[in-house]
Amino acid sequence: MQIRNVGYWAIPPKNDAFRTVENIHNHIFKYSRNKKGEPIAILSEGKLAHELGLTTATVKGKRLQDILLKSNEEDIMTIFNKPYQGMVVEIESAIGDRIFWTTLSPIYSDHEITEVVGTTLEITERKQMERQLLEAEELYRSLVEDTLVGVFIAYVEHPGFVYVNPRLAEIYGYTQDEMVKMTAADLVIPDQRAVIQTHQQRRLEGDLSSIRHQFRGLCKNQTIIDVEVLQKTTIYKGKPAVIGILQDVTDRKQAEELIRKSELLSVVGQMAAGVAHEIRNPLTSLKGFVQLLQAFPNGKAEYYQIMLSELDRIEFIISEFLVLAKPQVVIHQPRHIQRMLEQIVMLADTHAILHNVQIVTQFSSDLPMITCEEKQLKQVFLNLMKNAIESMPEGGVVTVTAKQDGDMLLIIFTDQGCGIPEESLEKLGEPFFTTKETGTGLGLMVSHKIIADHGGKIHVRSQMGKGTSFEVQLPMR
Repeated sequence: MQIRNVGYWAIPPKNDAFRTVENIHNHIFKYSRNKKGEPIAILSEGKLAHELGLTTATVKGKRLQDILLKSNEEDIMTIFNKPYQGMVVEIESAIGDRIFWTTLSPIYSDHEITEVVGTTLEITERKQMERQLLEAEELYRSLVEDTLVGVFIAYVEHPGFVYVNPRLAEIYGYTQDEMVKMTAADLVIPDQRAVIQTHQQRRLEGDLSSIRHQFRGLCKNQTIIDVEVLQKTTIYKGKPAVIGILQDVTDRKQAEELIRKSELLSVVGQMAAGVAHEIRNPLTSLKGFVQLLQAFPNGKAEYYQIMLSELDRIEFIISEFLVLAKPQVVIHQPRHIQRMLEQIVMLADTHAILHNVQIVTQFSSDLPMITCEEKQLKQVFLNLMKNAIESMPEGGVVTVTAKQDGDMLLIIFTDQGCGIPEESLEKLGEPFFTTKETGTGLGLMVSHKIIADHGGKIHVRSQMGKGTSFEVQLPMR
């Protein structure tokens, strides 16, 4: 029998009262000292004693050093002599893969320690569970500590952080100790702190849903970054808490903006011929009227009015192109959706004429204002309008509809083209997937991203040989 000592704990007695030992039926034993001061066995009973062959009949009167392992006799005997110093001793030991817990307690007679009683129980299963829990805890800690995204925990009722992982501290340039003394609002640019406070209020009111949002973060060195957060409510140490992950998406946002701009330039370039034609017509009119005015020294008032009207049209077309192409800061502001659609229809009208297409509008009379980034939404509408026009090489009608649908605003671009095969509908919006011979597929991908950033969705309905409808849903807020 091999016994491996794992460790012991000495507990001084208090007023001769010893702790109650549980599960003594596993093994209970008693020993005293002989005339030479050597511990000898007096009693050894219990289920475990019989299993190990250590019953009273086999060990009574034998020295403990003859019963226990010889190789570490000195250490073991030191432990078994501790109770004679007035201590309750606890030992964790092992036999093979089995682990045991032993308690040694002194017995007093006339204030003198005469015997020691011990109990042993097997704790193998408990230790295995503890080991598994420890391994799981280490695994989860490793996943959180070494992950490539920021992780944080904060109590719902308190604005400060309870925990931040090293990656989150690295993203913002702080130490972990510095960040647990901060609040979420401290990590956001001042203009967007109200959004953070709104989300915190939702949690206080009992909202348990997951929240995903993007904002601009403020680093320790005052650098501004784009971040994306996904958070949900949980329970941490018995209290409602928010656990979330944070990613630095600055590079991704910059790449998306480059794609958006390149696709915009592509759309503008393809419409350049129509725009040139559109501008040339009023210029021809202006040239003709100027020549006519040369024949009338006193001028003609009606000619001036027509010339001013043509100049206004040229100015509008150029200004719309500048709005689309000019770099601007993304700012969401209240805008009239009908006015935006009318401007896009006017801009696309010449492109439609070149393709023998008529544009028909159906706008509800009670269309509300929406909060949006006007330039980006115009890019989406222009792209969908252009796609609808080009889907009808033989000509036809594009219908633009705008109406309320519950708490959403619905804008629909419907064409009379050949339709889109059902197997292709699910792939629309993927980069580089297109149903056009010369397309890149980036236009719809950018459009989906812009609408998603506005809290909306794009749905496509199509019937082969009858046409296609692109439905843009935008929240009314």
